[in-house]
Amino acid sequence: MLLRPKSKLSFKNKWVHSLKFKEHTDYDLAGNVSAISIKSESGSVFDFYRSNPLENPEDFSYTALYEKVEEVKNIVDYFDFIQTSRVRIHKQDPGQKIDFHTDGNNVNAQKPEDYNLRMVTALTESEHFIYRFKFDGEIQEMSLEVGESVIFDPDLVEHSMENTSEDKTRYALVQVFKAYPVTNGLLEFIKSDDIILI
Repeated sequence: MLLRPKSKLSFKNKWVHSLKFKEHTDYDLAGNVSAISIKSESGSVFDFYRSNPLENPEDFSYTALYEKVEEVKNIVDYFDFIQTSRVRIHKQDPGQKIDFHTDGNNVNAQKPEDYNLRMVTALTESEHFIYRFKFDGEIQEMSLEVGESVIFDPDLVEHSMENTSEDKTRYALVQVFKAYPVTNGLLEFIKSDDIILI
């Protein structure tokens, strides 16, 4: 599953450059991405992972980043039509590449309500920020403008992100959310060609 919603957020993004990030230790991302959490299991801004094989929104809480940075809160609050667990901002410096990989979000899922999807929303933009997705042997490649999103199943869709810029940093909001139930708000976000002012 790979969806590119038609709706686009419009917001100021200068604040993202003042955030402090910590390098990922996850084997897929280590050395190529750092992050800061908006929602985490421990409530810490530098907690990026989960301890429960089934990732449940009730096990996660907002961090100080959500409480203290109004622009962050406003963007995250817009997405109140999805039930999130981990919510992070990823930072990818020039020349860094995340190789194709899948994640084990849904390995232990037993019923539709257990399934999680991933949504990535661009906080900065460049034609050199390249998102690649591989499904059934076919590769889709795209660059996202600020406020544009892509939704995918991280277990079934191989994903790769590369920053080929020499001087620009890619920042993106990454949300893990429940696939079911599908809300009218999510459907509207996917289908409506709207500009949402944040």
